[in-house]
Order: sequence, then C-alpha cells, then structure tokens
Amino acid sequence: MSSRHEVLEALSRIAFGHAFLDEEPMRARAFDNAYRTLKKLPDLRAAFDAGEVARLPGVGPGILDVVGRVFRGEPVPALERLEELIPAGIFEARRLPGIGPKKLKVLQDQLGIQSLAELEYAVNENRLTSLPGFGAKTQDKVRDALAAMRERASLRRLDQARDAVDAVLERLRAVPGVHRAERAGEARRGTEVVADVLAAAVVDVDAVPAVLAALDAAPGPERDGVPTLVTSGDTPVTIGLGHYVDTFGALWLWLTGAPEHVQAVAARANERGGTLGPLGLHLAERRVPCPEEDDVYAALDLHPTPPERREAGVPLVPRGEAAPRLLRREDLRGALHNHTTSSDGISSLEEMCAAANAAGLEYLGISEHSQTAAYAGGLDAGALRAQIATIAALNATRAAAGGTTVLSGIESDILKEGDLDYPDDVLAGLDVVIASVHNRYGLGRDGMTARMLAAAANPWVDVIGHPTGRLILGRPASEFDVEAWLDACAASGCAVELNANPQRLDLCERHLAMAKERGLLVSISADAHSAQALAHLDYGVVIARRAGLGPADVLNAKPLAELRAWLAERRARAAPGGSRNTPSPTRS
Repeated sequence: MSSRHEVLEALSRIAFGHAFLDEEPMRARAFDNAYRTLKKLPDLRAAFDAGEVARLPGVGPGILDVVGRVFRGEPVPALERLEELIPAGIFEARRLPGIGPKKLKVLQDQLGIQSLAELEYAVNENRLTSLPGFGAKTQDKVRDALAAMRERASLRRLDQARDAVDAVLERLRAVPGVHRAERAGEARRGTEVVADVLAAAVVDVDAVPAVLAALDAAPGPERDGVPTLVTSGDTPVTIGLGHYVDTFGALWLWLTGAPEHVQAVAARANERGGTLGPLGLHLAERRVPCPEEDDVYAALDLHPTPPERREAGVPLVPRGEAAPRLLRREDLRGALHNHTTSSDGISSLEEMCAAANAAGLEYLGISEHSQTAAYAGGLDAGALRAQIATIAALNATRAAAGGTTVLSGIESDILKEGDLDYPDDVLAGLDVVIASVHNRYGLGRDGMTARMLAAAANPWVDVIGHPTGRLILGRPASEFDVEAWLDACAASGCAVELNANPQRLDLCERHLAMAKERGLLVSISADAHSAQALAHLDYGVVIARRAGLGPADVLNAKPLAELRAWLAERRARAAPGGSRNTPSPTRS
C-alpha cells in the first residue's frame, strides 16, 4: 500500500512537470498548492479515507483522483505522461535549492543537461556562468547544493524513517510464522536523522521464504552476528532475525542501542561472569529467559535505559540508585504554538479546539503568523484584535462544558534588529507571545547573534520559536552564538521552543541539554497547521527525552493555572512601570 510520501511526491512531480514544460501554469499552481496543503496532514491516508481531504480548499476532482490512484497503487496517467517527456534526472535535480523549473529548462536546452552527473560536470567545467539568469554566484550555489545532496542521499528524517519501517512491520506481522516484529535502531531511539532503518523480528526458520516474498526482500549481510533481510523500495529497511521468543529482548536491545550503550551492557554481563549477544543473555553458564529488554536489564541489576537514552555518554543506572524521570506524553498539559485558517493553517479554530480536547489537552495556544509574514496570511493589528475577541467568546461558550481552554497568542516575527512587529499595546492584549525568525537568515554570526540577544531581552517575549531556523536535510541552522543567546534567555526568564514539527525539531537535543543546564523552561510545540498535526507533540517528547528533560523542564507540562501565573508575572514586568531586569522564575 502506498504511503503519504508517495502521494506528496506524485503531486510535487506533476506540479514541477507542468512548470518545467511551461504548460498549463494554472494546473501547475493547483498541484503545487495541493502539495503544500496536504503536507500539513501527518496522517494523509486517514484524512483521505474520512473524506476530509475532499473538503479542503483547492483540492478538486483532478487532485483527488491522483491521491486516490496513488493510495490504491494504480497508475497516474497525468504523471506518466510528464515522466515520458522529462528525463528522470531533471526530476531529481528539482530538489536542488535555488534551481527552479525555469533554470533547469535553460540547463537542458542550452547545455543538454539531463542528469545530476551532467550538471556536476558542467559546474566543474565552469559552464553555468555564461547562461542567462545564472552567473558565478549561482554556479557556486549549485556546486554546494550538489555536495549537500550527496551527503544526505542515504539519510532520512525521523518521521520518514518511522513511516518506512512501520509500513514494513505491518506487512511483516501479517506473515504466518512471524511471532514478533518491532522498530529498532535509530528510528526507535528517535535520532532526528536516520541513516540505517532497522527492525527486529522473531521468525520461524521455515517462514523466511514467505517473509522474503511478502516484503519483496532479499537476504542481507550479517549484522554483528544477526542474520538479516533487506526490503526493497525507496527506503530500504533491514530486518534483524531471531528465532526464539524468549531471547527477543536481547536481540531488540542489541539492534536498538548505539554501539557504546550495547558495549556497556555487554561489559556489565561480563563483570558478572556472563555474556550478552544478539542471541541471548547467559549468566552462570545458563541462558536467561529475556523476552523483553527489561528482563536483560533486571538480570544485570540495572534500571532499564529508555531507548531514547541509549547513546554514548549516557551512564547505566544500577538498581538502588534513582533513575532520572524523563518526560512522557501524558505530562504535556497543552501546546502553545498552533495556526488556524486565519493565517496559513488548514483547520478552523473550532476544529483545532476539538482536536486538542480529544487529545486531552487542558489548553491550546493559537499563535497565527504576524503582519510581516504576509506570505503566510499574517494578521495585522486589527485582525489580531478580532481573533482575541473570537477566542474570548469561544472560551465563554465552552466554560460550562469544560474541556480545552484556548489561549490567544501570536507568532511575531523577529525583525532584523531583534524587535517585534507589533506595538506594545497590541502585545499586551495577548495571553502568550512567541517570537520567531522567518527571514534574513544570512545576517552572519555577529548580526544574527545581536538579533537573537535582542529578542531574548524583549520583556514581551514569552517563548522564542524554532530558534535556529533549520529544516532537517533542507536548510542549515542559522549561525549565531547559541550559548550567549541561552544565557540571555536565562537572564530574561523567557522560555525556548522545541518545535516538534519533524521537519524542524528545533532546538536540537544538544541545545536542549544546554538549556536544561541553565534552568530554562522549554515549550514543546506542535506548530500545528492542521488538527492532525497536534500529533507532532509526540516527536517533541522523543527529542526532549533524548535531551534528558523531565516534566519540571517543560513549560507546557504546567497546569493551566500555573502557566497563567507564569505568564502574568512576565506581563507585569513588561508593562509600564514593571521591573524588567529581574528574570521571571523558570520553574514552579
């Protein structure tokens, strides 16, 4: 069964193909807009099956037909025609940033380029500089983009890797003779980028041929003594095979942890005169039953190490010592950074509120884009005041029934000098202010550092959103002095964001650990642009756990009353006559 990724890829290819051939520009825009809209739905298949996709603006019968065909595994005639007319290498080259369809058409028409290899050769031969619309700077950007594409060719974002392994697991579990199959490796540990997509399974020996046929797989090389199968597809998944249910815990641990963690646990077994390997744990010359990983840790007098913490430098915790209490999804009481159809979201305020209520959230912050972000439907001061009134009315009507409380907010652009794009009297009417950079990423280290320090010092700023601005495997993080900025946040008492959109995961785990050291609160945001995307909070919890964060480190783990008190204290400091030099308490 086809995946969300394949649907989005088909829409993107159709949009690009029409633009490249310079035909039906309205059709190209329609497919591009549909691609951008449907990207905001994490579970696109569920939304399609429920009829929700058909109700979205800009999704007409032609686009629905493509989506349905891809999900059903049927040919898409519109895409097949374009793929007959456009070389496969041109479709691949469209992923290079800054090289749109028009420039690629020039490259094909004037230099005969039809593949990335030919483009790289032309760059090395200095052939792009004389082309119309290019020049030396563009050629240098293409060279850098080609190098970056090579480096990330085998890498996947965490969400992409999990989608790939879960699709394989669904088919694998349906094969008779497969007793258990689970995520393993980096996708299970929650690394933001996954190089090796891995699963662990217990399979009867005589069921292996059926597994190979069901998955279109082939035998793979042994992995540290574990026989493997490798599935075909855009994202190959390696499956480590075990044959005994009562040793699955050892196999799963072996295939999940980073090498340093696995070696540390194995060394613990050695200290007790035993051995640990992928085929089981042996102590006192007998095999210890360990159907679960916890059984391995228990036999070695250890607290289980959560998968997210099975990394180099994270110590094992002997029983008798207190194990750190890591954040759990149920600790999150709300989410502060979300969008509706009032800016660039695809769900209404009521739909977002209903989804938050269904997810068990006590509060939901609505923080549309601000007036500088006109491209994203940013709100001017009048529209923002109108939304504040709408939220107040919604809360009033829901007060008797209980459920999720909506907080008024804004995602205000941090301007070049670090100031926000609303006057103080507008900001004073909001429950929460999130400040984010959305443009001018190339100010240089000194310029961007000054910008971020100024934002941190602004008394109206409650949270600084997606601070480095990176897009995983897309746009690199902005260059600035992160430690100086974190110190400035600690001085002012503002919180920092862990944007849980899997394309961002910003701040990263290393910076989050640095924030924890400084006593900073972290706001884990879904940055949801659809009701479905509130599920991004799950990725935020994974990254927070990798950073060692617990509930006390997280702003939106506070109950609503405590959050309101924290925000009120900040408002008192920001108001005229307030004390702006004393940081608000970061924990309560």
